[in-house]
Amino acid sequence: TELRYFDWGSEGKPPLICLHGHTGDAHIWDEFAEAMSPYYHVFAVDQRGHGDSQWATDGYDRDLFVSDLSAFMDGLSLEKVTLVGLSMGGWNSILYAPDHPERVERIILVDIAPDIGKGMKENRAPRPPTPLEFDSLEDAISLARQNNLWATDERLRRDIVARTRQRDDGKWVWKADPKLMGGTLRDTEPEFVARSWRSFEAIKGPILEIRGTESPAVSDELLEDMTKANSQFSFVDVVGAGHVVCVDKPQEFIEAARAFLGVTA
Repeated sequence: TELRYFDWGSEGKPPLICLHGHTGDAHIWDEFAEAMSPYYHVFAVDQRGHGDSQWATDGYDRDLFVSDLSAFMDGLSLEKVTLVGLSMGGWNSILYAPDHPERVERIILVDIAPDIGKGMKENRAPRPPTPLEFDSLEDAISLARQNNLWATDERLRRDIVARTRQRDDGKWVWKADPKLMGGTLRDTEPEFVARSWRSFEAIKGPILEIRGTESPAVSDELLEDMTKANSQFSFVDVVGAGHVVCVDKPQEFIEAARAFLGVTA
């Protein structure tokens, strides 16, 4: 599976890999990657079936995403990295790190926990299926605004432009593989949740959770459980951000990450 990625240069600096969430793309990291590029060699990846990466022929099992991460690091000869993962990208980081402790320096989890089922089910009302096509780009942006009250108009537009394309018939469609749209992620099933907790407990390096205060994904109860499960864990909130913290409040997200990464303004 061919993967598109953005390389923010800074040869010789420690590598940092950014992984977006479900149905997202690498452009969510634009502001963060630019801010970190003087200190890190930043790579932002479109994961399989997302953005301008290839749609997968062998499916979207979670272990395939993890294998892709390993292959990406091998292909670029990245020996030890910092991982920054939003939502699905955080899950992939949690599963990768314990099996490769020598290759992961530290992890930033963005609005994700080993178990999101409880918080999401209790706090999020059922939504209709996401439309797969739109008559105009403005229609896609309007739908996105219904689900995101926190990003600026300009940042929300850039996010949707990056995640959509216009077909020859004039319709606008998502770049993500339609197989990824809608339905329930098996990652919320008890067997996967138990596996995620085991992996989280086994991570050796420092872990920072950056949570959006307007998102239901990571409850206070989950933060307490994560604190008990791994002594290397800490967390910080970004006020006024929803689930995609780095899009909703880019500068505040950068500030939340600085101390953990040892980066001064």
